[in-house]
Amino acid sequence: MTTAAQATPPAGGAATNEILIAAAIAGVVILFFGWVILSERADRPTFVSRLADWAADLVKLPRWVALPAALGLVSVLAAGWGVWWDVPIHMQRGRDSGPLANPSHYPIFLGILGFTHAGLLSMGLARDPLPRHTIKLSRRWRVPLGSAIITGAGLIALVGFPADDMWHRFFGQDVTEWGPTHVMMIGGAVTFVIGIPLLLAEAAQVSAPRTSGVIGRFLGALAITVCGIPFAFLMEFDLGVPQFPAVTQFIIFGFLAAWIGCAVRLWLGPGGALLTAAAFWVAHGFLWFSIWLLPDVLTARFLLLWPSAILIELVALVLQPRKKDRTVPFVVVSGLLVGSLGMYGEWLWSKFFMPLPQPFNADALPFLLGVATVAAVGGGLMAAWMVSRLRLTGSSTPPPPGPLPRRYLGLVGLVIFVGLMGAFGVPKAPDAYDATLTFSDVTGGAAACPGTDDLCEARVTVTFQGEDPVPDAVWFYALAWQGNPKGTTGEVPRDPSADVPGIVRTEMVATGNPGEYRTKDPIPLYGPWKTLIRLHTLPSTMISFPVYAPDDPAIKGEQGRVVKVENGQTVTTVLESKFLQREKKDDVPAWGWTAGYALVLLAWIGLLLFYGWCYNRASQPEAPTTARIKETV
Repeated sequence: MTTAAQATPPAGGAATNEILIAAAIAGVVILFFGWVILSERADRPTFVSRLADWAADLVKLPRWVALPAALGLVSVLAAGWGVWWDVPIHMQRGRDSGPLANPSHYPIFLGILGFTHAGLLSMGLARDPLPRHTIKLSRRWRVPLGSAIITGAGLIALVGFPADDMWHRFFGQDVTEWGPTHVMMIGGAVTFVIGIPLLLAEAAQVSAPRTSGVIGRFLGALAITVCGIPFAFLMEFDLGVPQFPAVTQFIIFGFLAAWIGCAVRLWLGPGGALLTAAAFWVAHGFLWFSIWLLPDVLTARFLLLWPSAILIELVALVLQPRKKDRTVPFVVVSGLLVGSLGMYGEWLWSKFFMPLPQPFNADALPFLLGVATVAAVGGGLMAAWMVSRLRLTGSSTPPPPGPLPRRYLGLVGLVIFVGLMGAFGVPKAPDAYDATLTFSDVTGGAAACPGTDDLCEARVTVTFQGEDPVPDAVWFYALAWQGNPKGTTGEVPRDPSADVPGIVRTEMVATGNPGEYRTKDPIPLYGPWKTLIRLHTLPSTMISFPVYAPDDPAIKGEQGRVVKVENGQTVTTVLESKFLQREKKDDVPAWGWTAGYALVLLAWIGLLLFYGWCYNRASQPEAPTTARIKETV
């Protein structure tokens, strides 16, 4: 057993003392906001009440909008910054020794507490005048629907923290951004901002026309833009270590680019989509620079967004969707162009800027662009539905809600997105391939390499036995990660493209012999490193040749034992998540996994349907009162 293996952090849940500390932090925040809300409902103003009144007077918006929106937006940006710090730490160092041992968890945790209580604060501050449709909590307490959305998004994110610990205890740690409980936390942060535009539209019913027209529209567009800015679920692609098929990047980016770009263009008018791209770059520039300032942390790259923004503006220039009733044709045509030409532009950009161009093989591009086009049309339909609901909500005397099909465009867009992710988003290993692995240019001596704590690097040659799948591959390269578990900078190989310790990526170059490929650069085969040769083919096959991983005593079962390929050994591919996420327990029955995933999925389905109900309910005209009915009889 190596020294590196002896020092491995726990692979299950958090220690009891850390759980108690986290609970104490949350308890202080909950008690403070509980005191504020109870005092407010009892007509005992606090300093927070006075601050809310001051903010409302400053921006000429209701008190239940101004301060909660500011708190929520600042909090979600803090949480997003923490995610940008957290994901590369796990890629470079692996598991945490505890949740509180990772400094990036603090802005995430506090940010989630912040935007959760922004929704609760909005509820607590809610007093007449209120929008025409509210949720009745008690005889004297009605709350805006936007407040309910913000609170729901915050609660699923906040519940994600204890759920994450429970998941680790039952199923083992899942070192991927897309783990179910991670999706709860990140997804809550992303969908939180959906509540801000609705809250502003509700405020327009009770605010002065100039306020709702200028400030309201601008802040609403800003909120929609911020909702798209994180593109948080693409972090693994941005860092060059995606654990899910390449098509998911095309689906998510195409959907979001069309949704956010079209929505802001419809809301703000000319230049709205360009504002989205500019805000995207400002936010990502800030995140990149702030993370770059941290020592030895891998900085994420990002896609361009400008091609999609320009295409949306050109379509709007031709179709004039705000002057004529051409919203649906506008979003459909925009989606078609964003998913095809826009994503083609992103692919060209990725070859220049991204750490892992998608795809390596241009022959895979037609399929990826085709799927992206369908996703972008779904995103455009979501934009049409969202903005139509906001316009109806923001009108003091709204017209009838319109044709029934138009009221459910958002549901159609969501079904398209979920259907594509379900069809292509789950990694598979339908086929297995055999190959002989040999080492050359060994540093450290062939007798000692691989598998020691001493420096050991080598070029790896892969010679396929039988069919060669590489000509059809989306990508085929070598990856070594989690090689810097203590955050040290000593003699740890660095990724030439990123110049940080803990990550090494290198191409597999054809040698000229049939079915034979060699790593362009040497890769580490020692100490804490986990090294593999990754092979991805369309649509969702993700397999690998494991090359080296140390013994990990914290991982119970066979998947935690040492992996050490000998020179000249024939190796069979495996589903690569078995290696990349070796902390997952292999003794959990199938029904346990099914129940865990189903529980998270049902929670999200319920929450998304609740979001849709809130938007549709808020946009409906006010029902006539009994008195008005009698007057008309």
